Amino acid sequence: MKKWLAVSLIMFSFSVGLLVENPEAFETKTDLELGAGFRVDNLDWNIARDITGTVTPNILSELTWRDVDIFQLKAGLRSLISKAFYIRGSLGYGWVFKGDNQDSDYTGDNRTLEYSRSNNSTDDGNVVDATLGIGYQFRVASERLKLIPLVGYSYSDQFFRITDGFQTVSEPSLVPPEDRPPDIGPIPGLDSTYEAEWWGPWLGIDLLFDAGEKLRLFGGFEYHWATYQGEADWNLREEFAHPKSFEHDAEGTGILISVGGEYHLTQPWFISLNIHYQDWSTDPGLDRVFGADGGISETRLNEVNWDSLAIMLGLTYRFSYSYPDKPKWMP
Repeated sequence: MKKWLAVSLIMFSFSVGLLVENPEAFETKTDLELGAGFRVDNLDWNIARDITGTVTPNILSELTWRDVDIFQLKAGLRSLISKAFYIRGSLGYGWVFKGDNQDSDYTGDNRTLEYSRSNNSTDDGNVVDATLGIGYQFRVASERLKLIPLVGYSYSDQFFRITDGFQTVSEPSLVPPEDRPPDIGPIPGLDSTYEAEWWGPWLGIDLLFDAGEKLRLFGGFEYHWATYQGEADWNLREEFAHPKSFEHDAEGTGILISVGGEYHLTQPWFISLNIHYQDWSTDPGLDRVFGADGGISETRLNEVNWDSLAIMLGLTYRFSYSYPDKPKWMP
């Protein structure tokens, strides 16, 4: 549902930009960009033994994904209406092709007395990102520099599949028999999944600088308030329900920093290079486990952390329209 909402928001932003073909009244410049690139994600979360997080161990289980390599396609829109009103939207989709996962369990506080660890692969999955922002452009420095404060809404999703399991730490003497970890060695049949979703409003600023007749440099900063939800299917855990074994709920924040530039090839085509970095984390939340017998148990989700670095190469097509009868309310 949230994915379709995000896609609808992006399509709305495209519609607003393209509606300028039919108005009676103002001028606009609209950039449509298609980009492709490489992205690397890291994600981790951990849970406590009880809902308060004060019972030993304060970190019972921790999952980490490192160096998750992703090929990503991204479509974007920027529309400047009457030289001041600004709309920016984008929709991205990526395919996971390589990554490492680790699942560790502890009986001591602060990641001590580790009794189980598996090191696994995350070579399959996908990511989705959508954002929409609106703002107002201010021109300074002989109009070569533009500052654009923005308000917006975003949605991000990471779906990771865990396969090729290998048990690397097994200390059955540290736990009761019912919690005995697998023996060291391959874990046959591992095919678990975890999906992480982040959505919410943001405030930010875009900066555009005309460095020459053909070159424009740009940067941006966004601060996000996020609702987080995670959902897992642990396929080898017979005591868990399937396809939803447990879920996570929390509130968090994130920042996104972007820099890049575009070069004018020939009217109306531009080529661009963009670098995007984002860093997200949550406050303590809730881990809710669904049992195969229908039972539900809850404990504390200590934290979730996600960071991502993407490098994108894009090609932009620019539409320009001008209408003589500008409304009086336009600047």
